[in-house]
Amino acid sequence: MAENLLAIDNGTQSVRALLFDPRGKLIAKQRVPIEPYYSDGPGLAEQKPEVFWHAVCQACQGLWQQGVIKDSIAAVALTTQRGTVINVDKNGRPLRPAIIWLDQRRTREYLPSVDYGDLRLRL
Repeated sequence: MAENLLAIDNGTQSVRALLFDPRGKLIAKQRVPIEPYYSDGPGLAEQKPEVFWHAVCQACQGLWQQGVIKDSIAAVALTTQRGTVINVDKNGRPLRPAIIWLDQRRTREYLPSVDYGDLRLRL
């Protein structure tokens, strides 16, 4: 019966896949180091989206190699780096390198075009 939780943490230095039982006990884990970012200019911090995807795949494959049964997974939780952004097309394919949260570029020429006024979320 599927009852375990697969947690995937896409961090700054590595991607980790962790499997927990229903009581929160860690059953298995796999860590895959990644290059945090590259910079083609001052203040820029980017990464190829494929780096993240391949690391997630490697981390999960590491769990399967440890004997984790895929059918035992009831849910998946994903965490990622703060405000890292990957722009994608309508089919979900990356349009450019990911802009990492460390990136310092910004523009002062453009002001927000939408007035959010008193926007509130209701439960």
